[in-house]
Amino acid sequence: MSAAYTIEELMAVVIARDLKDGEKGLTGLASGDRTGVLAVGIPLVAMGLAQHMHAPNLTIFYGGVIVNPRLEDIRTRFDSGAGLHRLRAMARVTPEYTFGLTRRGEIDFGFSTGAQIDRYGNSNSTCLGPYESPQARLVGSVLQTEHFSQCGREYVVMDHRQRSFVNRVDFITGAGYLDSAHAREHAGLHASGPRFVVTELAVLGFNAATKRMQLESLHPGVGVGLVQERTGFALLVPDTIPITPPPTDEELAILRHRVNPYGHLLPREVSS
Repeated sequence: MSAAYTIEELMAVVIARDLKDGEKGLTGLASGDRTGVLAVGIPLVAMGLAQHMHAPNLTIFYGGVIVNPRLEDIRTRFDSGAGLHRLRAMARVTPEYTFGLTRRGEIDFGFSTGAQIDRYGNSNSTCLGPYESPQARLVGSVLQTEHFSQCGREYVVMDHRQRSFVNRVDFITGAGYLDSAHAREHAGLHASGPRFVVTELAVLGFNAATKRMQLESLHPGVGVGLVQERTGFALLVPDTIPITPPPTDEELAILRHRVNPYGHLLPREVSS
């Protein structure tokens, strides 16, 4: 039996298992609030864990400028700005270099979060309501448009709320599968798009034939009714729903002692 784990640790492990040796992954910078855990903490831990477990040649591009940082050096909630110079790393590069890799299709995967996502995996971090007269202006694209259109695949990490999982996003910041199975290709985008949406309740993927969002697995202790209740559209649900395999003792040991030893990338307290 696995030791107790946090839901954030489970989410990071789910993604780590899907990453492959030799790939290049890109994540941004963020502050230390909950959004930072979703957009940066979980992605960094997932990539670091994959490097230690099965993908030693995976390359992390942190913020587009730091190549393979020593994650154990991060002792404040997501070093940013002046704190970045203290991180040991394989290399530091310019944003132009990383963006060049992305535009040439040499970044295999990226990570995003957002205020809304819809049944075709389109993501919104621009505004709520009509663009011309929104109810709220949000943070904006923050390279989400480039991630969804130019990275090989995108992992979306979000809190599972009905107001976030909507039938149609108010504004497409990141293009998922748009509105049908072949819409990406017709729009001139490469065939790859969102890979998984990973939440505190489940792993969600996209049906191969229709590109509609579907339930891939339920996290331990979660029922399909709760997932559907917190989703603002009808999910595709298979006849048999797997349970997300929990972290192994080895995965947890590496995650906690080598990747996130100070608990600044992910919470360390296990909820009772």
